[in-house]
Amino acid sequence: MKIQTSRFGEIEINKEDIVEFPEGLLGFERARRFIVLNTQDGGPFRWLQSTEIPDLAFVVIEPLQFMFSYDLEISDSDVAFLGVKAAEDVLLYGIVTIPENPRDMTANLQGPLVINIKSRKARQIVSANSSHSLKTGIISEMEKRAQKLKESQATQASQASQAPQVPETPQAAPKASKAPESPKAPQATPKKGGKG
Repeated sequence: MKIQTSRFGEIEINKEDIVEFPEGLLGFERARRFIVLNTQDGGPFRWLQSTEIPDLAFVVIEPLQFMFSYDLEISDSDVAFLGVKAAEDVLLYGIVTIPENPRDMTANLQGPLVINIKSRKARQIVSANSSHSLKTGIISEMEKRAQKLKESQATQASQASQAPQVPETPQAAPKASKAPESPKAPQATPKKGGKG
C-alpha cells in the first residue's frame, strides 16, 4: 500500500507493518495508525510516521540503544489492553526532541510508546518509575553507557588475568613413524667353483 508523507514523499509500506494506537498519542489523539521507518544511515533512530496525517512524524529511539538499563513496569491494565503475553513481544520507543544543538537532544522515557510486536497494537503509557524523565539526555546517557561498558570489560579482563592459570601439560612432539619393514627372506648366493 502507498502512503503520502511530507518528509519522504510517497512511500510503499506493508499493511501488516502498521502499528495501531487505538487511543492515539498524547496531544495527537486523532492520529492512530503509524509505520516505523528506519533511517537511511542505519543508526539507532527511527521515524514513527502517521499513515493518516502526512505532516505527522516523530523521531523515536529504543531506550536500550542509548541507556545501560531501562526498567519499565507496565501496569496490568496496559498489559491487558495491549494483549501482551511475554516480555519479548514488547518493543519500546521514546519520542525524541531535537533542539538547535543536537547534542542536547532528549527522549521522553516518562511517556514511552509500548508496541505489541505480534498484534501491532500500541499505547503511549505513563511510567510509574520516578527516575524516568520527559527529557532524558540521549548523548549524555550514551556517554554513561559507553563508560559502564568500558568498566565492565576492564573488570572482566582483570578477573580473567587474576584467575588461576592451569599450566599446559608439556607434550612430546609426535615422532614420525616409519612403516615397519617387511622381513627380508634370506637369499642363497651360489658359490663359484665349489664342489657339489
